[in-house]
Amino acid sequence: MRGAQELIWGLVRMALIAVGIFYAIQVMVAYAKHESHERPSFDPNDRLRWAERLLIWAGVMTVWVVGKLARPVINMLSEASAEVGEWAISRRNVQAALRSRGK
Repeated sequence: MRGAQELIWGLVRMALIAVGIFYAIQVMVAYAKHESHERPSFDPNDRLRWAERLLIWAGVMTVWVVGKLARPVINMLSEASAEVGEWAISRRNVQAALRSRGK
């Protein structure tokens, strides 16, 4: 009995992962197509399709917001990395000069 239960939960997990991957692909395709940032209008005759479009729109907006917020952080980290690189190079030059004087 326990083996069957573990098998069922394993299948459920695999199905959830597959649905998540499918959703992520749909969001990335919609984002890549530069689809409108306007929320889809409600259609009482086709609620399921509207819910699908709404979920994909929410994912696209999430990707868009994360992209907008991540750009300044990435720029800041890039500048900090360049400064650390310059510091490491200048320190290496100082250490090399001290070694050459000691010989």
